[in-house]
Amino acid sequence: MPRYPRTPLRGPAADRRIAFFGDFFGVLGSFLGQLGLAQVLAILAADRDVVSGAALSKLAAIGIALALAGRSRAGRRLAAALALGAASAFGLAERLDEASRHVPAAPLEATLEATVTRAAPLPGAVELDLAGVRAVGGEGPLPPRLRLRAPIEGVHDARTPPFASVLPGDRLRLRARLRPFEERANPGGRGRARDLARIGIATMAAPVHPDLVVRLPDGERIRPLAALHRFRARAGARLAAEGEGGELLRALALGDRGGLERPSIDAFRSLGLTHLLSVSGVHLALAGALFYRIARRALLRSRRSVDPRRPALLLAAGAAGGYALLAGWDVPVRRSLVMLIGLALSFAARRSVQRGAPLLGAAVLVLAFDPEALFDAGAQMSFGASAALVAGSSRASSGAGDPARWGRARRWLAEMLQAGAVANAATAPIAASAIGVLSPWALAANLAAIPWTELALLPCALVAALAAGLAPDARVSGLLLRASAAVAAASLEGLRRTAAALPDAWTASPGAAAVAAALLAAVLLVRVRGTIRRCVGSLAITLALALAPPARIDPAPPRLVSLDVGQGDAAVVQGRSAALLIDGGPAVPGGRDLGESVVLPALRALGVRRLDLVVASHGDLDHRGGLPAVVRALPVGRVWLPFGGLRDPAFEALIEIARARGVAVEERGAGSAAAQLGDLRVTPLWPPPDEAASGGPGRRNDRSLTVRVDAAGRGLLFPGDIEAGAEARLVASGAPLRADVLKLPHHGSRTSSSARLLDAVDGGVAIVSAPRWSRFGMPHPEVVARVAGDGYAVWWTGRDGAVLIGLDPRLWVRGWR
Repeated sequence: MPRYPRTPLRGPAADRRIAFFGDFFGVLGSFLGQLGLAQVLAILAADRDVVSGAALSKLAAIGIALALAGRSRAGRRLAAALALGAASAFGLAERLDEASRHVPAAPLEATLEATVTRAAPLPGAVELDLAGVRAVGGEGPLPPRLRLRAPIEGVHDARTPPFASVLPGDRLRLRARLRPFEERANPGGRGRARDLARIGIATMAAPVHPDLVVRLPDGERIRPLAALHRFRARAGARLAAEGEGGELLRALALGDRGGLERPSIDAFRSLGLTHLLSVSGVHLALAGALFYRIARRALLRSRRSVDPRRPALLLAAGAAGGYALLAGWDVPVRRSLVMLIGLALSFAARRSVQRGAPLLGAAVLVLAFDPEALFDAGAQMSFGASAALVAGSSRASSGAGDPARWGRARRWLAEMLQAGAVANAATAPIAASAIGVLSPWALAANLAAIPWTELALLPCALVAALAAGLAPDARVSGLLLRASAAVAAASLEGLRRTAAALPDAWTASPGAAAVAAALLAAVLLVRVRGTIRRCVGSLAITLALALAPPARIDPAPPRLVSLDVGQGDAAVVQGRSAALLIDGGPAVPGGRDLGESVVLPALRALGVRRLDLVVASHGDLDHRGGLPAVVRALPVGRVWLPFGGLRDPAFEALIEIARARGVAVEERGAGSAAAQLGDLRVTPLWPPPDEAASGGPGRRNDRSLTVRVDAAGRGLLFPGDIEAGAEARLVASGAPLRADVLKLPHHGSRTSSSARLLDAVDGGVAIVSAPRWSRFGMPHPEVVARVAGDGYAVWWTGRDGAVLIGLDPRLWVRGWR
């Protein structure tokens, strides 16, 4: 029995203060919706450049004046909503304007000083956001904000890379190359340029040399969060030293999942558990419940005659705030913390809380300080899931009124399934649009994973992070870290085995109408009672999104789509009954994998759910780098490599993944039989078998697997990166080179696209796959002039975006940009 009185004890002064804050959500509950709506409308107007920052500042001032001078309550509320909406959108409008006004006309090199505002670790690199940028030595004005990516592995000798220990708040001086952010314009693209512009960034940077960077002294600057950043860095480094189990603990405790291996991330995604890797409301709620139980038990043991629930809840809210800071203070964490604090204060003050008011309050506060969160898919899913849970909880039916039939475990199971069903239904449309992957196993997987995370993984992560940050070298800390990492590693292994034993997650790229219909269905689902009905409805929404056709993209198949992958190659040929992919774009260690971030979204948007053939032209990273991600994610019929490819170390990862998925890997070249894939015919033309033994990596370009694709009576030629010597031998071989479309070899370099090859092909359209600002000078102006002079229409992915060519009944070419 509890050792405290049933009647709550009250302290007059403290209770008045708590009651004031506890009444916040109750008093403003009906007003919060108006405030949030005003914010959303103002932010959308600012993002569409309908209203400027100057106009918003005037509107905010007018709103404040009207709110103070208004006589009616309704008028004051409308004025306050106008003021808050305009004030919330003002910062966004100013950052968008700043980004647009400070775009360099061309790449440049400069010595600069700047303050680090964000440091995000990546595999083998670190990504920094820099603010307060200024040129050193009179080199001219620079953009005030930059995003810089710097390597922390494989740099000069054995010294610690200078960027490895950079923390937010550090002031740096460095020599860097700056360039305008180059948007990849492709079907299925998300528009990263706009996302960056919303935080005031339009320019990317890279250090000229790791030695040309200096961390400047703080001087008289005050850095209130410096100790927290140092703690996070110390704890993260110590956890990472415990292997992949430690990396999972780092993700759960610190919100940093940069060290997790790709198979583990894929397993989380396949099972619909990706949200557990990003510290969010789920983690904060679980941590808050854990802190509350600990505090309540401790207060009960103190034998004081006081209700322990109120102080325990306030202590739990405070501890959850500390965890939110430790985990990086992202939008989902801030949203959940505001909700938790509101509920705690309301409970402590014995005030009822209007349903949904804490969530609306959290939305208002988040949009007031981070208006760009409105466009973030993670924030949208976080608020959508929370809204569904709040709306659906009043109609949940768990059989609690029939204790003989429903035991405690069965009630818990029913409640978990119903909550998971409505949350999954609310987030599935956003996930389908933003991620393109939907898991049919999400309900069952979350039913097991969330309790295990609450009872085992999260406590282990928090304890390990505290031990790693406070006493990383202590013996007791080492024992705790090893034990916690062992639990996490075993959990990862079980997760990977489970994902491998189940069919793959569903890919999705629904059109706008399907997404809108799914959102409407999710709203209706929260009104449904019954566990089975909710679960069936949630799975039906997921299945409908997976089966929904993508938005129409013209020209329709049969077509060729040469994707904009920067300094690389990736081309999709779609027939009416088959599809193939030739190269997969670059995947740079420590950088982006364009196979995952560009090629896969494009394939989904084009409606490609299966690839009958994947061709890897040669082993250069800008061609084969993204192919492992594609083969891992989609059903593939077979993979072709050039002669000698099975022995080429560059293809090891691709071969390993393909064979693990049961995909045949074959060598092809001159003399190999053509393959008929539905209405597509693919003919290997080069290299000859003896070319495989003709030299080392320097001859790799000339050993490119060159293929001809025939579709709808049109010929398409893909010569990889062969250079002039190999071009001459290819022409002399008598191969059928005449084609309507030519992908210019080696990105239009001056060592390729000889007049002899152009004459042999005698085509009408030439495509060059190269970025707008190529550090290699591709395409070379001489080559462009020679190709155009030979009668070809030249299309360039760096200028035109993805190049789409319709093949039937006539050639129809357009750029995506």
